[in-house]
Amino acid sequence: MKGISKNVRRVSDLVREGMSHEDVARCISDGSMTTIRHGAVSTGPPGIDERELQLDLIEATLPVLGGDDWVLSHVSAAALLGLPMTKDEQTTVWVTKPPGDNSRHRKPWLVTRTCRIIPQEICDVRGVRVTSPERTAVDMAREFGFVTGVMIADAVLGRGGSAQHLQELTDRAFRRPGNRAARRVAEFADPAPESPGESLMRAMLEVQGCPRPVLQFIIRTPDGQFVARTDFGWPEFGVIGEYDGPEKYGRLLRPGQTVSDVVVAEKDREAAIRDQGFQIIRFSAADLRNPRAAAYRLRRLIYRTGPGA
Repeated sequence: MKGISKNVRRVSDLVREGMSHEDVARCISDGSMTTIRHGAVSTGPPGIDERELQLDLIEATLPVLGGDDWVLSHVSAAALLGLPMTKDEQTTVWVTKPPGDNSRHRKPWLVTRTCRIIPQEICDVRGVRVTSPERTAVDMAREFGFVTGVMIADAVLGRGGSAQHLQELTDRAFRRPGNRAARRVAEFADPAPESPGESLMRAMLEVQGCPRPVLQFIIRTPDGQFVARTDFGWPEFGVIGEYDGPEKYGRLLRPGQTVSDVVVAEKDREAAIRDQGFQIIRFSAADLRNPRAAAYRLRRLIYRTGPGA
C-alpha cells in the first residue's frame, strides 16, 4: 500500500524506534506532533483543509481495519478520489463491507456500512480499495441528501464519469435507504458546473423551487458575436447568474495579470452583458448558508424583468 499521508505515524512504531510515550506526549504538548486518532500522530502540522484531515485519518486507521473485505467509501472515497469535500463527517473514516457482516455501526473515527458492492464499483487508489466515482456520488447522495449528492455527481460527470452508470446504480438498489434522493441526483447531475460552489448553488435553488437555469449560458450580440459565457442563464427572463467563489478570480487570472486587472476586466464584461439586455444576479458562499434568501433575490429579479414586466 502506498502512503496516503507521509506525516502520519503509529505511536507504537515511534516507541519501537526509541521514543518513549512521555516523549510523544511532550511533542503533542509543544505542537510538533498532532494527535490524529488513538495510537496515531502526525509528525507535521495538522491538515489545513477537509481533504488533508481526512487523508491523515485514513492513513492512521487503515492498519487497524481487520480483514480484507472492506472498501473505503463515502467521505473517505471522495477524499482519495479528489472529489469535492464536505464538512460532513470529515473526522471519521468510512468503510463499506459486504452483506453478512452485520456491522452497520458508528464508533469514534470509523463509520461502517453494510452493502453489496460489485467489482465494477471498486477502484484502486494508492493501493487501497475505494468505491468508484459514480458509486461514491450515489452513496454520498443517499447518506447526506440531494444538495451534497449534486456537488459530488456534477464533479464526477465533469471528469468523464457516466450519467448512465449513476442511473443504473440507483435502479439496482431502489429499496436502499436514501435512494430517492440518489435517484433525483442521478437525473439532475450535469458535467457543466466548473466549481463545487456552482453545483451547490444550483442544487439549493432547485430545492427552493426556482426555475432551472441554462448552465454555462452563452450570450451573443444580435449578429452572432460572442459576448460572454455565464454560470447560469434564465434567458426567458432576461437574467443571468454568476457564482463568485474564492477560486473564481484565480481561475480568470492570466499570465502577467493582477487580481485588480481581473476585477476591471470583469466589470467591463458585466457592462457588455447588460448592453445585451440582461440583468445580473451574483451568488457567493454567503448564499450557500442562506439559500432561501438567495432564492428570494432571484425570484424578485426574474419576475420583475421577465416577459411583460
